[in-house]
Amino acid sequence: MTEPTTSAPADSPLIVLAGATGALGLLIAHHLRRRGAEVRALVRPASLSGAEAESLRRQGVQVVAADYGSGADLTQACQGAACVVSALNGLRDIMVEAQGRLLDAAVAAGVPRFIPSDFSADFTRVPEGSNRNFDLRREFARRLDKAPIRATSVLNGMFMDLLRGTRRWCWPARGWCFIGATPTSPST
Repeated sequence: MTEPTTSAPADSPLIVLAGATGALGLLIAHHLRRRGAEVRALVRPASLSGAEAESLRRQGVQVVAADYGSGADLTQACQGAACVVSALNGLRDIMVEAQGRLLDAAVAAGVPRFIPSDFSADFTRVPEGSNRNFDLRREFARRLDKAPIRATSVLNGMFMDLLRGTRRWCWPARGWCFIGATPTSPST
């Protein structure tokens, strides 16, 4: 396995990553750095001195405090980026409002691409009103569709955590369990 690089090549695109100290954000940052991308991680001021922020710094990520309530601060943080990736997670105040301010900041800074925090099953195929989290993503997607920026949604399915080895899922009637991606006997 290739180790993360410590510095990005001079011609490497700058990726701004929001939510970088969360579980998903840390993984995204790690893999972007392994591919040689320059990463600017936006973290809440209270998270600047945490272990997650330190892990990001050790990988060569630029860690920047972000006030998600300030459009001006977010716009400044997005300057020079080729793409803004959102790994934010939460309810309406985060998924629609804070992510909306991040989108506005990306547009104001002239960023050409925005990747919203979808990272889920295809919410466009689920009836509206049947799942609160999908409804929040759908609401944000409507706003994103109207914004003057290219967008990419990552719809990776519902059970990606199984592939990482973080969940146990059993079907005793069929005689199998999965712990991560490893099939085992249901008695283990």
